[in-house]
Amino acid sequence: MAFLRTSRGTVILLLAAVFVSFGILQLSDSSIALVYTGIGLFLFYYISRLVLQIKIAALNRMEVYRNRPVSISEEKPLPVSLELVNGTFMGVRVEVFDSYPPFFRLKSGSNTAVVGVPGRGYSRLQYEILPTSIGRHEFGPIHLTMRDLAGLFFFQRDIDVHGRVEVRPRARELAKGSLTATAFSTYSGPVVSRRKGEGMEFADIRHYTYGDPYKRIEWKSTARTGELMVRELHAETQLNVMVLLDASDTMAYGQAGQTKLDYSARAVASLVAYLSRRGDFFGLTIVQGERPATVMPLSRGQLQITRIQNRLGQLEPTAARPKALAEAISRSLTLGGIKGRTLFFVLTDLESEEELSSLRQLRVMSHETVIVSPYTPLFESHHLKGLDRMIFAIRTAYNWPVREELMLEAGKLGIPFFDVGPKDLFSSLVQRVEEYRRTGGS
Repeated sequence: MAFLRTSRGTVILLLAAVFVSFGILQLSDSSIALVYTGIGLFLFYYISRLVLQIKIAALNRMEVYRNRPVSISEEKPLPVSLELVNGTFMGVRVEVFDSYPPFFRLKSGSNTAVVGVPGRGYSRLQYEILPTSIGRHEFGPIHLTMRDLAGLFFFQRDIDVHGRVEVRPRARELAKGSLTATAFSTYSGPVVSRRKGEGMEFADIRHYTYGDPYKRIEWKSTARTGELMVRELHAETQLNVMVLLDASDTMAYGQAGQTKLDYSARAVASLVAYLSRRGDFFGLTIVQGERPATVMPLSRGQLQITRIQNRLGQLEPTAARPKALAEAISRSLTLGGIKGRTLFFVLTDLESEEELSSLRQLRVMSHETVIVSPYTPLFESHHLKGLDRMIFAIRTAYNWPVREELMLEAGKLGIPFFDVGPKDLFSSLVQRVEEYRRTGGS
């Protein structure tokens, strides 16, 4: 809280002092007017201050509430409502400024206004903001400013009505056909494995054995051979897929809403929706630097999708730590409900061989491991044009040997390594899932 004098108030006070001083020094009949003018300015100055102090007492008793949803999807606006409740008999006029999160932009209404609050009443200010980035965001304080009628003084009260809002990534609408990735158009039908079992696609015909269900009897072949024959079908493979998402600060560099972490979160949200339609089991492990990794065990269905989307809405970039990935893998294996062979996707920008060696544990346990790495130059260059794009390409070529060395080391470990950009991140994930499914999965 601060009660301050404006520059206008300072001028009035100085003028009053000057008029009184000149009037006293001259000691003539004409100087009496200067003295009265100075005294009048002094009275005006102090009465304005006194009236404002009385109103400040009402302002200090005012209660302010901020109402808004705690979680939204990234393509939807966030409605915010401020309610100012005046419990005193005195009406007040106050300037309101609400500090909404920095990675939001104003869509409609205004977060600042001059509001009149009646005595024993309330006023409401409403506006809408749009998120530009995924994850958890903080509201700042609400600033209330009151001024006297002449603008000589002002009083500011900062109210800590802090609150968080979680922005969930949008999942592409697969059922509506808005996904144009080649991978999905290729694998949109039932996908079968080499194993025989329950399924929809024909595999072979064999002689009937005791215990075969009657619905599988192939009557045409039975009539032709004179012996009971049954159909064999390709089994539809259900996969176990665990995604390790790196939420370190290096993944969050760039323009809000277009960082590697933003695109990775959207890809994960789309992937789990895709896997759910296939009947697969899926989980999520978030690598969080100094904090222990968050593990969501393998499960399936809409409830699991909702859990993962809500957790993606809580993403907060953290400082990178050398052993964070290795510890996250250990927690994932311990808490992730891993049973049988599992496909591990590691979404990280992976900038050191030490991080790469931590994946050896998954290979030793016969899990399929794939590194899908959002490559920084591909995310930074897609909006560049002309000379800027050429200069960036030269710089990327200069730094490429380090990246190539990491890819060679991954190859020695038997781990596929893919550099991806914003346009092919999700399609690369789907393609690897379906290639794994065709080999029999878990």
